[in-house]
Amino acid sequence: MHLNIKEVARRAGVSIATVSRVINNTTPVSENVRKRVEEIINETGYRPNSLAKELQNHKTNTIGVIISVAVLDVTSLGTTINAITDVLKAKGYSIMLANSRFDSKEELDYFKIFQEKRVDGILYFAVNFTEEHYWFLKKYPIPIVMIGQENELLDFPCVLHDNYYAAKLATEYLIQMGHKKIGYIGIPEYDAAAGKERRKGFEVAMRLNNIEINPHYLAEGNFSIESGYASMKHILVQSVVKPTAVFAATDFMALGAMHYLTEKGYTVPEDMSIIGFDDVDVAPYLNPPLTTIHSDNHAVGRQAATLLLQILEEGGPGIKKFVANYELIERKSVKNLIIDNCTK
Repeated sequence: MHLNIKEVARRAGVSIATVSRVINNTTPVSENVRKRVEEIINETGYRPNSLAKELQNHKTNTIGVIISVAVLDVTSLGTTINAITDVLKAKGYSIMLANSRFDSKEELDYFKIFQEKRVDGILYFAVNFTEEHYWFLKKYPIPIVMIGQENELLDFPCVLHDNYYAAKLATEYLIQMGHKKIGYIGIPEYDAAAGKERRKGFEVAMRLNNIEINPHYLAEGNFSIESGYASMKHILVQSVVKPTAVFAATDFMALGAMHYLTEKGYTVPEDMSIIGFDDVDVAPYLNPPLTTIHSDNHAVGRQAATLLLQILEEGGPGIKKFVANYELIERKSVKNLIIDNCTK
């Protein structure tokens, strides 16, 4: 929450001149008054005009981008970053990229580094947003747009995928195709978007259709092909009766799951159906081509960069929240059990 100096003075019970003296450390004020004013500034995240002017006068035309991935070879992320780069480059900005690799401390360190580098703004791909993040970013002086999550307490502009409804749609599609023994390869729930929201969509769709969730059909990966392979192995090893379909929360995990099935002599979708999420570039070229959820990653990157530019150049974003479109891309990796049973 960003206030003007008049509101800070009102809350602290002092004059505007006193607030100015505290900020600029000019003529002395009592320790009690100074402490009270500083507490209001810290609580509200007030950004003094002097700092705003200083930052404006030292504009670097550089935007910090903080991501958190195990490996950088993620085509959906690449699409988003390319869109960000295109929008910013057209306005004369370059980007500085940092990958925290799911390390919360390292992530906060990058915020400090970007502040030292005097970046003009930050695009933050939020994954594991902790209480420490909240208290640190509440007082952070540089404009931030969050990507992937929202935080109503911080009131940052945000750009999101509708992970819950998209995952619900993917699960409902499997159910409509006659599947009831459905497995799920998810992401740990410290990732509120790909982890928590996608799993919630899966679980709600199953419950609404009165289908029991078999705990033996559940596994967790980490976005990678290798984790999808290991997760499918885990599901088959512990299942007395194998699922007829598995929903993988990312396409790369779906690819790994398909590879394990092929290695063990199973055929997709005849022996088991697979549906993914993301619609990565290789999805149409897999054998069979992967049915998946297409997320508009280009729109996410374009809109995030646009919101940040509006803050930097126009004084505020046109909107506070943007939710990208999604759609089911039907290919060849899901078997229609209803038609199959009717022909037998």
